[in-house]
Amino acid sequence: MDSAVEEDLDVYDTVKVDLSNATLYGTVWQVDADRVQVRGAGGDWLRWVEHWRVIVY
Repeated sequence: MDSAVEEDLDVYDTVKVDLSNATLYGTVWQVDADRVQVRGAGGDWLRWVEHWRVIVY
């Protein structure tokens, strides 16, 4: 795993999510130990992603 994993994510943080096929920008909606739920602008999408893919933007 990458050593730059964000450890202080909070709900409503604006984040960038680096996926293998896309880069998403959104707002943290929920935080679990190993995954984060991110919501797209205007609620267009809601997606769970691995915690290590999320970077505070």
